[in-house]
Amino acid sequence: MNGKKVNVNLASHPLRNRRFFFTLLGAAAGIFLLVAVLTLLSSARSRSRQASLRESLDRMTQMTQTAQKEKDEWARQTRDLSKKYGDVIGSINDLILAKAFSWIEFFSRLEEALPNGSMISSIAPVQAIEGRIDLRFKVVSQSLNDLLALIQNLNGQGFKNISVKNESSEGGQLSSEILLTYERAN
Repeated sequence: MNGKKVNVNLASHPLRNRRFFFTLLGAAAGIFLLVAVLTLLSSARSRSRQASLRESLDRMTQMTQTAQKEKDEWARQTRDLSKKYGDVIGSINDLILAKAFSWIEFFSRLEEALPNGSMISSIAPVQAIEGRIDLRFKVVSQSLNDLLALIQNLNGQGFKNISVKNESSEGGQLSSEILLTYERAN
């Protein structure tokens, strides 16, 4: 065995033995410091992310509460309207479902009854029962003669219980509210 002699007695060179352990200790401390710094950075990032998520959650909660309030308001309005118009809407829906009422025929007859120069400004069903509809509408006519012609034409088209409720003159035209009943032809 040629070469350098291996010295196994560690006590004979204590400086060399310490240097190795100090190097190990320094490397371990460096790794510990590096891990500690990385952990602190990661923790800071996590806290900032958590804060932004908390803000986002707060905004979403607020939006959800606002949407819930709007939903409750719509539900309340729907209940109120259902109470107010439930019977009429139910009757009209029954007519539609039973297909017992021809809206095309109804509107065609109503349009045919309108004299030239007259127009309907609003229309609302009052009641609908088994193929019959009671209707309220406003018509704007050029003159009283046009209104009388409309009433005669409505009679001729099969409308019943025709009555004029209100008349007013607006800008040289006659505005009238008319109630009538229409029953489908069998």
